Formats: sequence, C-alpha cells, structure tokens
Amino acid sequence: MGKSNSTVSKYKLLATQLSEWAIREELITTNFATYIKVPGKIKKEKEIFSDADIAKLEKEGSETAKIILMLIYTGMRIGELFSLPLEDCHETYVVGGEKTEAGRNRVIPIRPEGREYFSYFANQADGPMLLSGYTGDKVSENFRRRNYYPLLDKLGIKRKTPHATRHTYASHARKAGVPPEILQKILGHADYSTTANIYVHTDVEELVRAVEAF
Repeated sequence: MGKSNSTVSKYKLLATQLSEWAIREELITTNFATYIKVPGKIKKEKEIFSDADIAKLEKEGSETAKIILMLIYTGMRIGELFSLPLEDCHETYVVGGEKTEAGRNRVIPIRPEGREYFSYFANQADGPMLLSGYTGDKVSENFRRRNYYPLLDKLGIKRKTPHATRHTYASHARKAGVPPEILQKILGHADYSTTANIYVHTDVEELVRAVEAF
C-alpha cells in the first residue's frame, strides 16, 4: 500500500532538513531532497445514474422516484428542490437556487422528460412549497435516509449520494453539446472549472465510441 501524500510530504521535509545539514557540514554538495516528488491527489470518478437506473426509476413511478428523477432532469441540489416555492415553478423551468451568489435565483430549465413530475407535485401541493404535498419526508436529510436510499436498495440500484443526480445531469448535458457557459449558469457555478472538474463524468462507452470514430 502506498504512502499518503501527507506522509510523503513529512518525509520530504525531513530529507530536506538532513540534506541542508549535510551540505553545511560539507558532506554532500547537492540537496537530493529536491528530487522527491509528492504525488498529486487522484480524482475519483464521480458516480452517475445509468440509463438502466433511470429506466428503473421511471417504471417504479412512486413519489420518491419522481423526486429523484426531478433532480436528474434539472441538476438541482436536493436542498434547492425541497425549498422551492410553488410560485417559482413554471411549465418548462423553475427559478431557484442556493449556496453561492451565482447559484441563487437562477433559471433552471426542466428537461422535457421531467416536466410531468413537476406538474404532478404542483397539483398535489397543499402549501407554499412545491413538495408540500409529498407524502414522504419533506426534510431533505430525512428524505435521504428514509426514502431515497431504501428505494435505491429496493430497485437494485447501487447506492449513490443524491448529488449523483447532479453529476448525471451535467454528464448528459455535456454529451448533448450544451455550451459550457450555459451549463455553468444552469448549475449555478461562478467558475466553469468547478463544473468541468467536479460534475462531468466520462463513461467507458463514450471513450470506446471516441476511439472507434478515428
């Protein structure tokens, strides 16, 4: 098993100190510690919902499945959806957001496949929030534990955090050719590098297709 970056850094510091001492004592003439390289942090591939996962959710059809699909079809954060006022929900888009200045009060288009689910909850609402009529847990943290993960387990979908819905949306948008600056606005990032580095997933099939197209 390899050493962690922090451990390697400590060894490099110690080696530097020893080399500097040896140079002062005229035992060596070169600080060999400068040749020690600390490996960069390896980025883990972000998990997304596969087409098969999405098909299972579509077929299951429960309110919990509808909410997961609403996240997949908008790229909204789970907290954004659960705090979305009914009055900010429109037929083809919603106005919402949180977390950053760039993320607040932004227009978030709803993919055509997800519009029926927003309409369902709009008609079901019994309060000021879009999801006020949801029969499950309306607190996002409780929703994760009591509704979200149990449904994934029931459907045989590998456990992923709710944020995987956001990764999924970004991945599909990139494959569909959505311009980077548009995707940045939809996701509510001040810097597109956040979108590119964190939320874009490249799957095996896409890599194979790219090579076959040479």
